[in-house]
Amino acid sequence: MIRLIPRSGKIVPAACLALALALGGLAPAPVLASKASPPAQPSVLEPDESSLSPKVSALLAKAEDGDRNAQNEIGLALATGSGAPRSPVEALRWWTLAAERGLPAAQFNLGLAYDQGDLAPQNATLAASWYEKAAAGGNLAAMYNLAGLLGTGRGLPMNLAQAAGFYETAASRGHVKSMYNLALAYSRGQGLERDQIKAARWMLQAAQAGHPRAQYLMAQMYAQGLGVDKDITRSAHWLERAAKAGHARAQYSYALHCQQGIGAPQNLAAALHWYREAASRNHTGAMCNLAVIMLEGSGVAKDPAEAQRLLQKASELGDPKAQHNLGVLLLSGQELPKNAEQAYYWLSLAARYGLAEAQAPREQAARELSRSQIETQNARVAVFRATELGD
Repeated sequence: MIRLIPRSGKIVPAACLALALALGGLAPAPVLASKASPPAQPSVLEPDESSLSPKVSALLAKAEDGDRNAQNEIGLALATGSGAPRSPVEALRWWTLAAERGLPAAQFNLGLAYDQGDLAPQNATLAASWYEKAAAGGNLAAMYNLAGLLGTGRGLPMNLAQAAGFYETAASRGHVKSMYNLALAYSRGQGLERDQIKAARWMLQAAQAGHPRAQYLMAQMYAQGLGVDKDITRSAHWLERAAKAGHARAQYSYALHCQQGIGAPQNLAAALHWYREAASRNHTGAMCNLAVIMLEGSGVAKDPAEAQRLLQKASELGDPKAQHNLGVLLLSGQELPKNAEQAYYWLSLAARYGLAEAQAPREQAARELSRSQIETQNARVAVFRATELGD
């Protein structure tokens, strides 16, 4: 009898998930207008320029007259090329005019430009400076981004307490991403006292507002009783919400619930649907479980070729259990064409990743190979690199 390793529905605690911000390094700072220097000059565009849309032409006339909201909108048009020729330099000049006149939206746009480095040389220090001004003016997105810089020490000294303070201020005013990050801060005790009840409260608000990761973590909190009473039905409810929002781990976990009838009615058709959705997003656990279903033919037509394709992809993505299962199937020759050499290769990779179950079948495969074949496969194992996923 072939013994394959199913993937478990292990719950990942909320406190274990990391928050990542994609910020670059510092670059030489461009010269910005200040009180001690001449004011930024307006764009050289003219209101009647044929390349401008009627809307931008009307905005430009207002901007030339000193309307800071129009200046900010002109900056957006020039930054995106929407209704005007794209010109990052001109966009920055208009934003600077509006920002120096105290418009939080323009201050945020300048901060974002220096933060991301798409429109100007990346400079976290300048980004933090403009975010601070925009945050002081009540811009919630600036508070959120500034908290991210404070949490990583980019552009200004790391200060987790200040970061948590900005998240809390923005969250209390309805900023959903700040609700999520504040929940993480309470769960981890980063910048404030650890409090799972408050973590669950903010996570629930973010989940109710449609944040997919918050919905997934709310499911974990209900499953484990973290800050809330343990409730597997509510856990399944939030998994379903996150799954429908496209969260791959939630799709995999909800498929397990549907397959096993835990917290939701047992429904193999629903399980297959969500396994396929998760597999399409390169979730290797979903690929493994879907492959097992295809091999067993339980509630679905048997399809060994599709099972092999799924296991092959999961194996190439570096999943040791998929490598083990593929190796065992190729070694036995019952469901898939026998190939001891390929079996040895995949089982060797699974063993290299520390999967103890792979050792015995690997040795069995080795007994069917010549020394030359073993050396060839060992060389392949030595240079194996898991497939890297795109963004």
